[in-house]
Amino acid sequence: MQLNYVYLYRNQLDIFTNYNQSWTQERYRKVYNRNLKIYRSVDNTIDFTVRNGSQKEISLGNATTVVFNLISNTTEKLVLQKDCTVLDITRGRHQVIITEQELFDLDPGFYSFYVVAETRSNIDSTTYEVTSKQVLYTDDQYDGHGSLQILEGVTGQVANSEVIKNFNLIDPAATGSEELPRYTSSIIHANYKTTMPNSIHTFQFYLNNYTGSVVIQGSLDEGSSPDNWSDLEVSEYTDQNTNVYKNIIGKYNWFRIVHTPNETGAQASFVIAQTIAGSYTVSVREGGIGYSVGNTITINGDELGGETPANDLIITVDSVNDDGEIEEISFTGVSYNGVRTFVKSGVSTQVGSLDKILYR
Repeated sequence: MQLNYVYLYRNQLDIFTNYNQSWTQERYRKVYNRNLKIYRSVDNTIDFTVRNGSQKEISLGNATTVVFNLISNTTEKLVLQKDCTVLDITRGRHQVIITEQELFDLDPGFYSFYVVAETRSNIDSTTYEVTSKQVLYTDDQYDGHGSLQILEGVTGQVANSEVIKNFNLIDPAATGSEELPRYTSSIIHANYKTTMPNSIHTFQFYLNNYTGSVVIQGSLDEGSSPDNWSDLEVSEYTDQNTNVYKNIIGKYNWFRIVHTPNETGAQASFVIAQTIAGSYTVSVREGGIGYSVGNTITINGDELGGETPANDLIITVDSVNDDGEIEEISFTGVSYNGVRTFVKSGVSTQVGSLDKILYR
């Protein structure tokens, strides 16, 4: 069999100072230190040990803060600055952790770093001023900068999510059914050749004031035209205006999304009569579906024999049943002179939209 080893050891670097020391140059070459390498997509820990010219570990004292500065070789600008944590003050050991998040916006490549010892004076509990600072050398030739390489992540690049924006309308009324119209997404490939029984499939819904139901369906059919679907996740939303995440665990061949907004082609309709006194009388003819208390419906005056906006009729929904069917209304408006009766439909209820879906 092939036998491979991996090693776990500290990413440690020696730094040198003549701070409160009698510096004696003993070598004329770089010693021990090497270029640092850190990796995106993980946290990286770097240890620093402060030494003097005799290679002895020394303390900088409790009043000194060691600061790590990372400089872009391309722009020569400071891209990251962090205080180091003290591991052992007596032996001059300090540590900085560069997190995955801090590396997110930094491109792979070569950078320079500087380690600086700062003395600070506190102004208050959250503010201080730096009273003195001194560079710590990366070797005993007084080189203040070191070389650091940022490498691509050890987990590979994250695959882009699949965007689903195409939905087909299915209207049950065409076959005589009283069900609400629903929308079915294009078929989503579930990557069944690479997934496992416990794989996680993530869906993100972009809902814009959406009211209705969203169903995630899965299929185990072979071929690219599955016929058998099972409901895996059913979610109901009312005036939802945020992005929603849903996870499905399992191994499937195909997915699709079916969403049913709470709207219908049978809008609410009203019987509207003019009176000699210049007002309207209004009654509910069809209650519609999906309305809420407080909804307003405006019938333009030019549809009622008059002018807009002088003769507009404004209907307010005062009561609905569980399906959003209008039961009681109130209304205001000045009618055109005459005695006529109209039957008018209200606008469809505003149930928002499902703008798109991301799948990964």
